[in-house]
Amino acid sequence: IFFRCRSLSSRRMSATFVLRHPGTCTGMFWRSDPRAGKRTSSGPPDWPRNGSVLRGTVHEFESKPEGSLKWLEVEEYTPAGKSEWIKAEGCWMQFDQGGLLLHAQ
Repeated sequence: IFFRCRSLSSRRMSATFVLRHPGTCTGMFWRSDPRAGKRTSSGPPDWPRNGSVLRGTVHEFESKPEGSLKWLEVEEYTPAGKSEWIKAEGCWMQFDQGGLLLHAQ
């Protein structure tokens, strides 16, 4: 299944967000590319916990793949409590799941 999507800007600009799950979960598992359900080619890095900082490109979909219209194509992230950036190529994160997950920084 393919979903039509557009980037929220005409240029690929990175945006930074803090992950905070609205419920009792301590973080979120990485998601595959919602446009085609592709998995990452190599194993993804550890899943981000609450307080992790994610940087990437925001995409908005016309229909809801996996229940969310807005997704972040993650380029890199900093685990909660750390200062070092880790590459996260091929990893995606939805903006909401039972409430807002990604908060603008």
